Amino acid sequence: MANFVRNVLIGVGIGLLVAPMRGEELRRMIAARLQEAQNSLPENSQLKQYTQQVSDRVSQGAQDLKSYAQQAASEVKNSASNLGNIANNATDTVKQTGQDVADTTKQNVNSAQQPKTTTVIYPEDVDPELPPTNPYY
Repeated sequence: MANFVRNVLIGVGIGLLVAPMRGEELRRMIAARLQEAQNSLPENSQLKQYTQQVSDRVSQGAQDLKSYAQQAASEVKNSASNLGNIANNATDTVKQTGQDVADTTKQNVNSAQQPKTTTVIYPEDVDPELPPTNPYY
């Protein structure tokens, strides 16, 4: 748009310099060309309408971006919360497993420290009616 107006003004300037017309004819010709240029420009109401449409689209785009940013922030918060819960559960599981291992180890140590008893069977305790189970006995 600005290039068009600039080119028109350059053309008028060149025309003034090289045109062998009288001043009155030149002024009428310049007025006619300016009127043509004004007619080729969109009217103010159209410009306002285009401006409003562009403004509305930019505003809608900004609202969409804001909404997407809020959704992304919410998703990040939810993910962080879920990861925290998973970490807490894993910590509790590790603690419980460690406690179970410690308890089992204590039981094994205690049973290993208790004196072993040996059962001795004397011949009078054996029933003479039963055949011996060990032939080498």
